[in-house]
Amino acid sequence: MKHLIAATLCGVMLLAGGAAGAGAQVGYPPARSPYVDLDLTQGLTLLVGAYHAHQDAAQVGPQSGALIGVHYEWRAGGPAHLIGELSRVSSERNVINPFKVGASRDLGKQSRPLYLANVGLGLGLTGGKSWHHLVPEIAGGLGFASDLHTQPDTGGYRFGTRFALNWGGGIQWVPGGHLELRADITNRLYKIAYPEAFYIAPTGGTAVIPPDQAKSFWINNPAYTLGLTYRF
Repeated sequence: MKHLIAATLCGVMLLAGGAAGAGAQVGYPPARSPYVDLDLTQGLTLLVGAYHAHQDAAQVGPQSGALIGVHYEWRAGGPAHLIGELSRVSSERNVINPFKVGASRDLGKQSRPLYLANVGLGLGLTGGKSWHHLVPEIAGGLGFASDLHTQPDTGGYRFGTRFALNWGGGIQWVPGGHLELRADITNRLYKIAYPEAFYIAPTGGTAVIPPDQAKSFWINNPAYTLGLTYRF
């Protein structure tokens, strides 16, 4: 019986030793790991892309256009990082005179570039590392959208400067060194507000919008961008 117990204990010890040895082989050798630490903490990115402005009921808000901008981020450590962005959209918008009737109401398009600024927080989904040289991330923040005009147009409408919420996601390609590439989708949510004149029907005509249309409402505006990043 003693010999059987001794043999059993030896077998358990051998199995435990084998399991420990196998456990030491789990994962990747450091030189072959798909995960690489992100050592450079700051990045400045030149962005180009397309801004897709969703149209409002009266179609007087900012319209879609080409976007160019700069994106800055600072990663203190770990997956989270602070971000800031400033961009310009080559936007136009329709100008109408609500007191006119028929085709004479439409006064045509005006060039009204839209300027976007925001700060926020980004979160790398692979932690403070890249995976196979890729870093997927999500981000969100607060900012402003402005056409830099303080006075209303002929019809009494003014976009002006609007508070904006923004969120989105993207992916970075980090080959190593100072240069990287990124692609992002960022949505901006801001308000459109109509003047009282849009709800008044002129003599012989109809109002610009029906009376049940809200005078102020939020609207989504996604942007699709590509960027070249310099890390330092």
